[in-house]
Amino acid sequence: MTSTFEESKAWQRAGDLLALLETHFGESKRFWFKDQLLRASLSIMNNIAEGHGRPTVADRNRYLVIAKGSCNEVRSMLHHAKRMEYMNTTDTERAFGLCEEIGRLLYSYMNRSTQRFGNLPGFTSVLLIASWFEAALMKLS
Repeated sequence: MTSTFEESKAWQRAGDLLALLETHFGESKRFWFKDQLLRASLSIMNNIAEGHGRPTVADRNRYLVIAKGSCNEVRSMLHHAKRMEYMNTTDTERAFGLCEEIGRLLYSYMNRSTQRFGNLPGFTSVLLIASWFEAALMKLS
């Protein structure tokens, strides 16, 4: 990862995605859809930022996984927007492209942090499980 979350390409692209969606849906009367879409896209940025300051790789990866989940939520909503023609084709394709780029970047951040372990298959899952156990043990303390 970078020295600050603002330098992270994924965080920057998530900001681009949020700006695109907010500009497009700014005056939308579909409040329920706009609200959820903007919250999910903002969640991508915020989880990248929150994870950046975490002390352990497992904890950092947990926030990156949450950011990836929010990215998938935005993609799912974009499919609905496309189907219902809420957005023009150019904006929809741009938003899909940003989601794909963000997802690849998030995966590379997670993968990069596990390279010293030889890229074991499924190792990110092991890290996530370890972070959940760590959090549970801290609550018990």
